[in-house]
Amino acid sequence: MSRIDNEVKLLPSLLDRLLDFEPELSQESPKTRLRSLREIKQSLKRDLEWLLNTRCHLPELDERIEELRKSVLAYGMPDFTGVSIKSSVEQSRLTKALENAVRLFEPRLSNLKVTLEPFSEVDKVLKFRLEALLKVEPTPEPIAFDTVLQPGNGEFEIKER
Repeated sequence: MSRIDNEVKLLPSLLDRLLDFEPELSQESPKTRLRSLREIKQSLKRDLEWLLNTRCHLPELDERIEELRKSVLAYGMPDFTGVSIKSSVEQSRLTKALENAVRLFEPRLSNLKVTLEPFSEVDKVLKFRLEALLKVEPTPEPIAFDTVLQPGNGEFEIKER
């Protein structure tokens, strides 16, 4: 497979194609596969932070209406502010909600695994590890993110590993 074929298959997300971060350039410069892959990972990290930091204020959704569950009305995470993050029940609920949100609204990832790290009394934050395969051609790329939930403000911060 030629290098050009690889570059074409690393197409950025629609949002990234619509945004113009370099308006002074009239045309895009050719990119190497490595540079394109790095940019895709950066945009994925940004989009995951947007997803996890958006609050879905809908009450429990009717599971029988699959289209509603996948619609923009359900985009984001439930509001977990004020919930005891020390509670194993709440930790499990949060882990499941995080995994469901990423599975539903991030189609660039497959084989997603979300792991909650043990709660630390010192840090007083919840730490998650997201591991998945980034769907790129010719071969999916393994990717991992460390995700931290600040319980005070309910904000998620993501760092690529």
